[in-house]
Amino acid sequence: MFEKDLVRCHNTEKADVRFGDGALRHAIGTHCFQIMRATQSQETSSDGYGWSYNHAAMIVYWKGRFFVDYLSGPVSEHVPPSQTLIAWSENGARFSKPVVLFPPMKAPAAPYRGPKKELLENEFVDCVMHQRMSFFVSADHRLLATAFYGISPDDTVAPNNGYGVGRVVREIYEDCTFSDIYFLRLNEAGGYTEENAHMFPEFHKCDDEGFVAACEELLSNRLVTQQMWEEERFNPSMFTYPEGRSPEALSYFTRPDGGVTGLFKNSLTAESFDRGETWGPLEVDYSLETSTGKVWGQRTSDGRYALAYNPTTDSAHRWPIAVVSGENGRDFDQLMAITPEVSPHKYAGLYKNLGPQYIRGIIEDNPQPPDGKLWLAYTVNKEDVWVSCTEVPLRAVTDQELDEDFTDCESSDFVKGWNLYEPLWCPVRVSAAPDGDGRCLVLKDADPYDRCRAMRVFPEKEALEAVVTVMADGRDEATSFTMDIQDRHGSEAVRLYWGNDGMLVVKNGGRYSPFCPYEKGQWMHLTIRANRYTNLFSVRAEQNGRVYEKRFRFSLSVHSLERILFTSKRTLPYNSLEDCGKWGDLGNLEHADQKLKEGTFCIKSVSVREIELGADV
Repeated sequence: MFEKDLVRCHNTEKADVRFGDGALRHAIGTHCFQIMRATQSQETSSDGYGWSYNHAAMIVYWKGRFFVDYLSGPVSEHVPPSQTLIAWSENGARFSKPVVLFPPMKAPAAPYRGPKKELLENEFVDCVMHQRMSFFVSADHRLLATAFYGISPDDTVAPNNGYGVGRVVREIYEDCTFSDIYFLRLNEAGGYTEENAHMFPEFHKCDDEGFVAACEELLSNRLVTQQMWEEERFNPSMFTYPEGRSPEALSYFTRPDGGVTGLFKNSLTAESFDRGETWGPLEVDYSLETSTGKVWGQRTSDGRYALAYNPTTDSAHRWPIAVVSGENGRDFDQLMAITPEVSPHKYAGLYKNLGPQYIRGIIEDNPQPPDGKLWLAYTVNKEDVWVSCTEVPLRAVTDQELDEDFTDCESSDFVKGWNLYEPLWCPVRVSAAPDGDGRCLVLKDADPYDRCRAMRVFPEKEALEAVVTVMADGRDEATSFTMDIQDRHGSEAVRLYWGNDGMLVVKNGGRYSPFCPYEKGQWMHLTIRANRYTNLFSVRAEQNGRVYEKRFRFSLSVHSLERILFTSKRTLPYNSLEDCGKWGDLGNLEHADQKLKEGTFCIKSVSVREIELGADV
């Protein structure tokens, strides 16, 4: 039925969006790092502003650093003032404190030609930022960043409707300082010209000839400027967009035949054989099931192609971010989750669609990081800014058995083959063991409404023995550290948690049963034998010469087991499909600005081996 489609997704299963990860298998070796946690407190915010609307993250790799920028507003989308901030990192995991890249700006109200002009009662109006593209690396290796200043007389008027002020640009230098700000283009169709918009000079007035040339190079690249269509849609000379529906939020990749595939919102695609000078028709590819969240496409380092998107038609609940891959740039399959779960919406605000969304990666024309991973930037609930990196080739199953001992590992933010999820207040890394005996994987948690995760996929098994050596410090202020053994969909057949009262608790047939006491800050050796045929598992716990052993019943029946998960809380107050963040009525979560007393959980070693299905547990 879809043979003629430009993009064909041959997925054998769909995301079940009742679950934050769509109940999908996860892309192995994905690390998710939060680089900005929103709070409404200047003291605890990541950037020092306390603004809780943050969105439209963009990412680039240049001269040994990752740069991410995003737009930010005090509370709501489409409500001024707003600004663009930027942070950078040498490894993609630990980012600098965000700083202002493009500050709030006021523009004269008189030239504005857009809707609801009668609401602009003052001589100057606060602008609202918007951008569908940001970073551009020129042929002589200059890094430019751009943004757009729009006007929203009230929150119902979008700043990307074609009536904004103009697009600004500045250069980022190798020492992470910036040039002055210039207008890259003033939006004459919106009423703004050099005669009436004196906030910044136009770029051609800059004394740096190399900067001027880089700006002209950017403006001559049709694939780059096409991404600016929404903000400057009434300037026909600027765009060569395909006829038909609105071509919003272009991403693109070059196929083996030399053609460029363009991907837009609402499952729209088009192709160009002359690098964007002309386009074929804009059409809906129905097998690419998505909505108003963006789609990101690129060629991966193994020569294959990947699409990252929210695989749901529900625009109010944009989760998970998932990825499909393929060899030829046209046929894709094996839907895999990139984001493992969705932390709860913390702060009320208008038009805050829920979930991880607006995915952007590193465009093919810009420099690529040497690690060969798939890097993405996105925001969660239009509040927090994240990046992810996924090992290539993309895969959701493995034939590599799990036998991990961290004792002799080097300290690192990355663990090959593991899936890590790391909020800013919940770090995960390989570091020195608390007792000084080598290294271990350390999970910490001080966040009242999020948690860290460390997950390892292993070859699918019907019966297994897992052996782990762990340490919990047992804190007072949050739900306790948890270990699950799960099936492919995330159903936990086995669950244990370390209570802050010093008790190890096991979930037994759907009920939590105290199993044995544990000593805080001391290593515990666990042996777990699980059998999906009998729906039984046993736990043997050894600590400081004391041994406890007992048999339990699965809480959830599964066909097989294939991953082990460690988290710093048992559960979160997740948003459901009945919650909607668009109208600002979800309210604020209590004490979301305040860190908890930090708790620590350490994993020294973990191994899993298959046992006979008929073996006694």
